Amino acid sequence: MREYKFKRGFKPTIERLEEMIKKHFGEYSKDGDVYIVKFGAIEELRLWIENKKLFAESKTNKDVSDDVAMMTIKTYNKFLEELTGYTAKERQKLMKKEVEKD
Repeated sequence: MREYKFKRGFKPTIERLEEMIKKHFGEYSKDGDVYIVKFGAIEELRLWIENKKLFAESKTNKDVSDDVAMMTIKTYNKFLEELTGYTAKERQKLMKKEVEKD
């Protein structure tokens, strides 16, 4: 499971989450407050917002073509950047800081 902070000015709301899921992945289903997405190499992506943070749990299919894998990664990174305000590089730095704290 991954946890993502939101940059100042990027609201951690269910409405924005839903809007970004529709924009980047198209269809989704719901299980309570958890949004479930299937897209490209992602067999199941479970997304929810709790304590002003985005949580993501994913299962991926490793037996996809390189093109599908690349498209999936690009789309997922674009989704996270638009939703949280952090680029992939910034998210990596934040994760490193969190690991160093522990």
